[in-house]
Amino acid sequence: MRSHLAALCLACFPCVVLADSVRTIEVINDTHSRIDTFAMAPAGSDRWIEVDFRAPMHESWFDHQLALMLQFHDNDSCLRDLRTELSDGRRIFARRFDLCRFHAYRPGMSFHHGHPGAPLMP
Repeated sequence: MRSHLAALCLACFPCVVLADSVRTIEVINDTHSRIDTFAMAPAGSDRWIEVDFRAPMHESWFDHQLALMLQFHDNDSCLRDLRTELSDGRRIFARRFDLCRFHAYRPGMSFHHGHPGAPLMP
């Protein structure tokens, strides 16, 4: 009986692994400043995952007009809150950004309820 239970558990393991999906987003720096950090969290949560673009001397290398692809693994919904911190101290928030619908994010043209035009935060 125990060997059948162990076999059943192993048979279900690939299903759990497949539930974890890979999401990709291209972050395009269309601001007129360098990006110091970019963070993402499931919409409405405070579970931020942050990427720091500052070098050891605390100067960012993610300059204006650069773009990069970020991949992450999760099994949450498509809706994410995004936070971009610029080298001039400004923070840009995009709430409920739909990663299934939009595959590129431009913090200079932030999204508000799925439409361009979210305000910059001091």
